[in-house]
Amino acid sequence: MCDRDDVNTSTANGRFFVRMLTVLSQLEIEIVSERTKFGLNGAIKSGHLPGVLPLGYKKDDKKKTIIDETTKPVVERIFQMYLEGKSFQAISNIFTEEKILHPKPWKDTTIQKIIDNKIYMGDYEQFKRIAKNKQIEPVVYMNVVEPIISRAIWEECQHQKEKNQRTYTRDRVYLFFQKIKCPTCGRIMKCKGSGGKKRKYMYYTCEKCHINYREDKIEDLLSNFIYDLVEYDMAVKKYFFPILADHKSTKTDDIDKEIKQLEKQKERIKKAYMSGIVEIEDFEDDYKRIGNQLEILEQKKNELLDLDNLTFSPQQLMADRDIERETMIRLDTLNHVVKTTWEKKSKEEKQEFISRLVESVIITKDNHNQLQIEKINFRKSFIDMLIKLVEKGVLDVLIPVEIDGKEDVVLGTGNINHEQVQEYLDRLNEYYETKLYHIYERIDEETGNIIGEFTLQKNEKIIRMLPISSQENTKSPIHKEDIHTQYGIVTYNPTKPTTKVMKGVEHYATS
Repeated sequence: MCDRDDVNTSTANGRFFVRMLTVLSQLEIEIVSERTKFGLNGAIKSGHLPGVLPLGYKKDDKKKTIIDETTKPVVERIFQMYLEGKSFQAISNIFTEEKILHPKPWKDTTIQKIIDNKIYMGDYEQFKRIAKNKQIEPVVYMNVVEPIISRAIWEECQHQKEKNQRTYTRDRVYLFFQKIKCPTCGRIMKCKGSGGKKRKYMYYTCEKCHINYREDKIEDLLSNFIYDLVEYDMAVKKYFFPILADHKSTKTDDIDKEIKQLEKQKERIKKAYMSGIVEIEDFEDDYKRIGNQLEILEQKKNELLDLDNLTFSPQQLMADRDIERETMIRLDTLNHVVKTTWEKKSKEEKQEFISRLVESVIITKDNHNQLQIEKINFRKSFIDMLIKLVEKGVLDVLIPVEIDGKEDVVLGTGNINHEQVQEYLDRLNEYYETKLYHIYERIDEETGNIIGEFTLQKNEKIIRMLPISSQENTKSPIHKEDIHTQYGIVTYNPTKPTTKVMKGVEHYATS
């Protein structure tokens, strides 16, 4: 018999009443739990993440998770270095040696956690550890914070894990590290080297299929392909960066606020040192760290302001690129500049360049034992950049033509409308006397194909072929079946350039 609060548990009614109280208490606990989970889910979806934030993020005044501009470049560099084939340990060693975010300790597990974290592409994983122990999938909230890297780069890094786990030789630098695939079994070919200080031989081998390729032979085979990539990279960095940046007008208020906070912190540390509260070693480390953060924020602010003040149209940028290219061709310096740009790179820089753009290469041998390219696969992040340029109508495509009975190629681009064509021509006419001809089309009686005919005048040179759409908002050539398109040829007389010279072209011409 137990009496409590007038409840007699020795009777049936008393025991029933106690059970009801227990059930009601459990119901209240579950309701509170549901409300807590609902509130937490809502907070996560609005960008208010619980716990300690990963490197590259911080909380603003409203406790919302935002990008930390001072550590964002470190995260971007980690993903880029991993895509280049560097291991977790190699990256941590480099950061430790360079004293990145000193005195933060860098370990291979630290790098691994960053590579594995979906937060860097904007997604948040809840109950990740619990789910791993129970061998179930964690709860994933998509696009809850601003991403630091693209989804394509994050996915490529996960795919890169398989390659890095099969890394074989790392004591030498190989240009096509993890890029050459066996044409028979499809495996990544091992990198091997021989020789001493005077002469070294690098080669790629498939031990299963007994296939070997020398690195210098591969580089010779891919040289023209590599030069095209170098020319593309030069054009993107100089002209098309604003397009790929997909920049929107940005307020620098948050950066200004953070700069003021760091400046106050810097002043407090200085006063503490002057008062003898902190030792000189601690003062120097903290003062340098804050100085580096301020430098990064100032640089980021200037970049944003430069982009905000930049006025351009894709067609004007394409015209500027064509003006420079034609000037260099006329002065016979284009090939020299591209080749020199590649040859000036160190072997490590060449490896990083190839790794950034190329996913894999398959090479075969013909009946005369000569190497030939069978297939080249590009990285998804590179393809995404190309698609963006296609959508803007500025991506170069090579169109086969026949000039004076000889096969040749001319530059073409995606569909653009009449207004965009006029922008392009107006910019060109500042430097060259250009003409736009419409192509005459006829049907080939033998093949039934539609052929475009155009008579090139004396001393005229073709700059580009333009697919001109009657619609205001054109689509990419991939979806051009719904667009009524006519074709035009833009020409100029290379013997009669205007006296105006584009800034920077004379540097390329003489370098």
